[in-house]
Amino acid sequence: MSLQVEVQGTLRPDGTIQLNQPVDLPPGQVRVIVQRLEEPASAPDRFWQMMDEIWAAQRARGHQPRTKEQVDAEIAAFRSDAS
Repeated sequence: MSLQVEVQGTLRPDGTIQLNQPVDLPPGQVRVIVQRLEEPASAPDRFWQMMDEIWAAQRARGHQPRTKEQVDAEIAAFRSDAS
């Protein structure tokens, strides 16, 4: 296992970093160097910025979205009740 891994991610407006994939290193302290890959084309869309903040808050409090199976079961239940 290499002691150095390069991954890409996204720097969010709140200063946190979301990585594009898991890092294959054992747990422990790491050094992070942040380098911009490209200049942003324009200011971020306010809607998506707001959605990113909502999703980050949900993750921080441990929210787990419904699975596809749960959604499908709920739809099936609504359909059977409407019949």
